[in-house]
Amino acid sequence: MSFKPSATSRPSINFTAIFRGLAAALGLSLAGSFLLGVVYHYTGLKESTLPLSSSILLFASVFLGGFLSSRQSGSRGLFHGLSVGFLVFILIWLFTGLFLATGLGFIPLLQKFLVCAVGGTLGGIFGVGL
Repeated sequence: MSFKPSATSRPSINFTAIFRGLAAALGLSLAGSFLLGVVYHYTGLKESTLPLSSSILLFASVFLGGFLSSRQSGSRGLFHGLSVGFLVFILIWLFTGLFLATGLGFIPLLQKFLVCAVGGTLGGIFGVGL
């Protein structure tokens, strides 16, 4: 019995896949934010719907990033998707602290963490499963 991994086994963590998923999530967030800005500017949508639409955009972005990450890695979808979600959350937290003097309160920060965690997890599961 050998404890060495076989030559055909994949590495347990694919950092390239995680960073490609992160890039996809950030790209979709940026494009979606631009699109939401145009929609809110040229339509009669009330700004009171902005928190919900931005949370949906964040979920969709992290879901896509987790999906692509786990799809590329081919295994450990939960780990790869959650990694993308965690990295997106860390970047949101850092940029919020950098650009907003007051930062975010605990409850909005917790909501963003849960959206990122659930989106990345589901994206990672579906990415390996489909």
